[in-house]
Amino acid sequence: MSTTNSQAQIELHRALAPRYAYRYSFEFSRLFQQDWHAEMISHVPGDATRILDLGCGTGFFLAELEEGHPGSVGLDISHEMLKVSDQYVPGAKLVTGDAEKLPFRPGVFDVVFCKGSLHHTRDHVAFLTHCKNALHDRGLLIMSEPCNDNPFIRLARKLLYIKSPHFDVGDQGFTRKGIISLCEQAGFQVQLVKRYGVFAYVFAGFPDHLGVLRFIPGNALLTRFFIRLDRLICKVPGLAMLGFHVVIVGKPKA
Repeated sequence: MSTTNSQAQIELHRALAPRYAYRYSFEFSRLFQQDWHAEMISHVPGDATRILDLGCGTGFFLAELEEGHPGSVGLDISHEMLKVSDQYVPGAKLVTGDAEKLPFRPGVFDVVFCKGSLHHTRDHVAFLTHCKNALHDRGLLIMSEPCNDNPFIRLARKLLYIKSPHFDVGDQGFTRKGIISLCEQAGFQVQLVKRYGVFAYVFAGFPDHLGVLRFIPGNALLTRFFIRLDRLICKVPGLAMLGFHVVIVGKPKA
């Protein structure tokens, strides 16, 4: 991450830290995020013990990761985010640092998680290469990133990034083919690619941006319905393009 972009991300996320805490204060939003996290954590090998949450932010994912995999490490470039994280994951191993200057010896981790971290960088291949170097030969990279395969989603995301002060215009999403190519350039063999999140993502994922569910009775029940519906949609060829995120699992090439 360039020095200019690093500083921009630090300033952006210093302002966003309170919003992230607000986002997770609603039951319906937590239900969606928990399902999203469970999807990612489901790909962790049973014998994995050394796990890094790269770009851990306010620690909500790390908190759930800690429940099944205690001792996981969270790293984020924003100290303001980590101060929030410390409230939700007391005693967790938290590190303030740049993803492209990882303060760990090579090959130390079994799994590296990146939930929405890659698109905040500008040299994507360099970022992914650092992820690969942090993994041992049989390690796994598990990512979830904004998916721009659908032109309507791509346009909506572009307008949101331009109009809202809470996004960096350079933080664009990826196409399925594009993110696979980036992973391969960085030395990964992609094992799984799947879309995630449609209606639940839009209506339950970000009440700090779109808070309509706050005013609807039974919003938690409705969110559960959306989650089940989204899973069906993302399994159907063609309809899967409606997914707002793409989940990638890859391992270092032999």
